[in-house]
Amino acid sequence: MGNISNRQKLHRIKRDELGLNLWQRLTRVLLLASVVGLGILVFSVFAPEWDKLKDMDQENTMLNAHLDELKRERNNRLQDELYTSNDIGYLEIVARDRLDLQLPEEVVFRIQR
Repeated sequence: MGNISNRQKLHRIKRDELGLNLWQRLTRVLLLASVVGLGILVFSVFAPEWDKLKDMDQENTMLNAHLDELKRERNNRLQDELYTSNDIGYLEIVARDRLDLQLPEEVVFRIQR
């Protein structure tokens, strides 16, 4: 009864190793499945936010381009205003029209529409 043959001992050792090896494999598979599941969960949570971020970046680029265009237009208008404010002929026309000024011995006729 107490005598166990070498063959039975080897069989029992292999069975124990196989069982341990099987549990190690199952643990690794479970760990891998957990990591993949967690990755999918994280992706599903952050993917819509990533798309929103892309859309906001595109909108930001378009708005910056529009801002640059408005700055150029503003600078052009300021240059035109600076040019016309220093032009004697323009100032004379504005003074005659808006302030009803006239040169000496000049008669101004206004036609009302």
